Amino acid sequence: MGTRGGRMSEPLFIPGQVYRRTDIHEQYGGQRQGGISTPQHHKIILLITGDSGRRYGYEDGWRNDGVYMYTGEGQYGDMQFVHGNRAIRDHVEEGRQLHLFEQQKSDKRFLRYLGEMEIGFEYRNAPDTAGKTRKAIVFKLRPIGTPVQESEVMAEVAARTARGRSGAGFGTAENNKRVEQAAIAVVAKWYEDQDWQVRSVEADKCGYDLECCKDGVEEHIEVKGVQGDDPTFIITAAEIRNLMLDRKHVTAVVTNALSKNPLLTRFLRDEFLSIFHLEPLAYRATNRFPADKAHA
Repeated sequence: MGTRGGRMSEPLFIPGQVYRRTDIHEQYGGQRQGGISTPQHHKIILLITGDSGRRYGYEDGWRNDGVYMYTGEGQYGDMQFVHGNRAIRDHVEEGRQLHLFEQQKSDKRFLRYLGEMEIGFEYRNAPDTAGKTRKAIVFKLRPIGTPVQESEVMAEVAARTARGRSGAGFGTAENNKRVEQAAIAVVAKWYEDQDWQVRSVEADKCGYDLECCKDGVEEHIEVKGVQGDDPTFIITAAEIRNLMLDRKHVTAVVTNALSKNPLLTRFLRDEFLSIFHLEPLAYRATNRFPADKAHA
């Protein structure tokens, strides 16, 4: 693969796809253990997140404003900007890309690719491996080129692909709104009937519709309403990104949403990705080399 202006000429990894970690290292090199891998001969940094980091005091997670909090490396004492932490901080100056992967719970040899990231960072007090409070470096990862969740372009795409389809998002804007509101009401009532505390976060534009809490458990519910009985619906790239990054994410699909007998089906993240086929309806094209001059 060639490079130009410090950027790869083609994507290295596909968002949502699962890779065997050993295969990645065989192709690109880098440390085969730990959460930060810095291949010597490729301008990339591999960031690995997963539940195993909790034993070292790492609490990675998805924030409501679209930022993924990723704890730096260092098991004892205050974290310093050395080794992997320094590589992450200085990746732009060194012309490197940051690629975030999530370790699979069922088999930790496999990693799901979450996307290329850009960063900020902050310090937090957190326990080290010995349980002592120390200053931890927490990187604030934001996917590069994050698309807006709602747009007139997506509405137009939905309208143009609506022929012969009755799934969510394929009708008029007015009818889609009715279906969506009915579906959210169905899902909220189901959770309330199960003694969950339900809060609407639609206005917050945080990537899901309902925040539900019960006995210390929290679920982030993305609701998809369908007028008919065909569970086909539009889901944006931003919503897929949230689904992959947010461990608390649940997709709730309500079919026959406007009828007297709507049907609710809940899908945890891994269930959703294994059951549903994702068909691209549109792409956003961005210039990989903004510093280059346009050619006539």
